[in-house]
Amino acid sequence: MMLDIFLIEKIDENFYQKFNDKKFIDELMEINNFEPKKNKTLFVPKTYNKEGNDSLIVGIEGCSNVLDYLTLGSKIRKKIHKNYDVKFISEVDKLDLYSIELGFEIASYEFDKFITDKSEKFTINVIDSQSTKDIKDKLNSIFWVRDMVNFPALIKTPEFFIEQVEELIKDLEISLEVKDKNWLEQNNFGGVLGVASGSAKEPKFLIGEYNKSAKKQIALIGKGVLFDSGGLSLKSPSGMETMKTDMAGAATAWGVIALLAKHNVDVGLKVYTPLVENMPSGTSIRPGDVLTMRNSKTIEVLNTDAEGRLIMADALAYASEQSPDIICDVATLTGSSYVALGVEIGALFSNNDELSKAFLKSNVNNYEKYHPLPLEHESKKLIKSDIADMKNTGGSFGGAITAALLLEEFVNKIDWIHLDIAGPARSRDNDPLTPRGGTGFGVLGLYNFFKSIV
Repeated sequence: MMLDIFLIEKIDENFYQKFNDKKFIDELMEINNFEPKKNKTLFVPKTYNKEGNDSLIVGIEGCSNVLDYLTLGSKIRKKIHKNYDVKFISEVDKLDLYSIELGFEIASYEFDKFITDKSEKFTINVIDSQSTKDIKDKLNSIFWVRDMVNFPALIKTPEFFIEQVEELIKDLEISLEVKDKNWLEQNNFGGVLGVASGSAKEPKFLIGEYNKSAKKQIALIGKGVLFDSGGLSLKSPSGMETMKTDMAGAATAWGVIALLAKHNVDVGLKVYTPLVENMPSGTSIRPGDVLTMRNSKTIEVLNTDAEGRLIMADALAYASEQSPDIICDVATLTGSSYVALGVEIGALFSNNDELSKAFLKSNVNNYEKYHPLPLEHESKKLIKSDIADMKNTGGSFGGAITAALLLEEFVNKIDWIHLDIAGPARSRDNDPLTPRGGTGFGVLGLYNFFKSIV
């Protein structure tokens, strides 16, 4: 069946030309109190469409930015409860049809792998669109990240993560290396080994590479704590409920590299993702222990729940040794980041103001929102240790900043961007654009940035 979706901002003669009974349309609009304002919709039976198709009239008056159009598209999708080929029709100037279609497709996401009584599925295809492949490629990465975040930690072992990565990149020109615990020991990854020491699941370290002959080479590190109990600095029961999310950075990194490869973007990208569980046991690291990192710097661990920065530090140091042009990292690193910015905005840190501005410019008026936070070097005194080069926590205040300052110690003065996505990586609301659970936040932000610097 065909569904025509008419996107309108006013009722005029051009609008009435789509239908064969003006009086009926007027009555239908009056009965349903319809006006062409954003998010207002009205179904019209196919009997009254001159093409013989079912119709959905959608108001767009008042839509002024990308988020408005994305939200509109997502709400349109949720109105449809039949199998349809869908066609968007509009004569409005400056209409952001791409964002409407993107929102429409994003709203198709469901994670029902563990639900016995599944809801009815509908096959809904957008036709006559110039953007279908581009949108489908983006959704493939975003939805893959969402799925990975949403899988329970019982299933989400390092081996499972590797299998899913292999499936994601199997038809793409991306190489994959899987390093095991022995390799980590031989190569002095003290942070990764320390965090993983309490779990029965041995750590892994994944390296992916795309387009190594490109002129511009970038390293991307993603935090892969598959479950975070807090270790011996144990979280509260409620604090653990969503800690399967703590590998969102690692999943995001793989979603980004897959998207770059699908679009043949002429930039080189090397992804590094340490995979660990942070668990309490007789073999766990203890508060007061000192770890020696990949670059030989030492960290006193005062709180085993500040573990993400430990595995990220090792990965950053290792990536720095390859001398990329830019190092980026993405992590659900600190609750402090969303105390400062709220749960929908990613925190951006950088050691290069121009690089920070370039990242923000590449994502102006876009699906994802970012805001810079200061890399305030005066705060380094907060992570100074009495017995080691630094300690892994700076106390209650400025937590996102002190975590970023620790990471900066491992980038070897290379231009660097750090994204703390602890807030937006997981949705707390059941919104059509971002249903409760993993969001895939970071995929488009990093993709837009990498594409912009070619």
